[in-house]
Amino acid sequence: MEPVDKIAIVDSALARRPPERVPFSVWYHFPESARAGKPCAEAHLEHYRRYDLDYLKVMNDNPYDMPESMPVVKLAKNWLSLEPLPDDAPGFEAELSALAELEKAIGSEARFIVTVFNPLATAMKVSEKQAIEHLREDPESFDRGLSAISESLARFSRKAVEVGASGIFLAAQGAEPSQLSEEEYRRFVKPHDLKVLEAVSDAPFNMLHVHGTDVYMDLFLDYPAGAINWPAHHSDYPVGKMRGLTDRCLVAGIDERGPISHGRMRTTIAQVTDTYHEAGRDGFMVGSECTIAPDTRPDVILAVRDLVAQL
Repeated sequence: MEPVDKIAIVDSALARRPPERVPFSVWYHFPESARAGKPCAEAHLEHYRRYDLDYLKVMNDNPYDMPESMPVVKLAKNWLSLEPLPDDAPGFEAELSALAELEKAIGSEARFIVTVFNPLATAMKVSEKQAIEHLREDPESFDRGLSAISESLARFSRKAVEVGASGIFLAAQGAEPSQLSEEEYRRFVKPHDLKVLEAVSDAPFNMLHVHGTDVYMDLFLDYPAGAINWPAHHSDYPVGKMRGLTDRCLVAGIDERGPISHGRMRTTIAQVTDTYHEAGRDGFMVGSECTIAPDTRPDVILAVRDLVAQL
């Protein structure tokens, strides 16, 4: 496999210029022992080198730090008590130290972006999944709390870029009828998503991940991110349809619940090939449509990697 300039091919894909070849990556959650600092960096580096990835999506499973007096938001009115976190809060610092290590190791050869779960997803975690009930019970208090979270995540995102990340992978959750109405998401969630993305709008590589299979996709078409990633194989928005809706770079091809999850090499390769032909070569990167399983067969991933090298 001939070496290529990985930063250049990613930048070409983002700009929808003809790339030397299509960029490729996959991602998954790492064990708890590899969530912070040097162990986190080492796990990601091993993953990056094992599969010769063209870009690296850095997982971020560190906790959002809550006040000692309120480890969990149990009542809707308690959202008023949240204040923005500093960018050196322990949970943020654990991830930032890993990003600094990655910058030293691969910053000159590849772009890497850090996962940021959107403010609503974060609110769900710190409220033991009661955030949506709280929103409907006391919208004003909830909005104040979500504003504190979005300011915190914006600060973290800016700091992540300062220490070497090329941008963020904003995982947007909640935009489905089973969770929120379209109007609820537009009014109470979207402004906070945008606050986070706008904080790093000058970063070279921001990717929006739209989580869910029945999403209000129209809500996301104006989000300021150079690339969009979504479950193309499990939603009403296959790659061809998305190509007609947006001019941003599309990141898809590896259906985490499809043949790759069963170790089926030929059908996985066929799926990625079909997605490539549907998307077109310009403005396309092969990537997981959501996180793949950590025990995915390495030979299947490597087979996809070899395929993409020829595209």
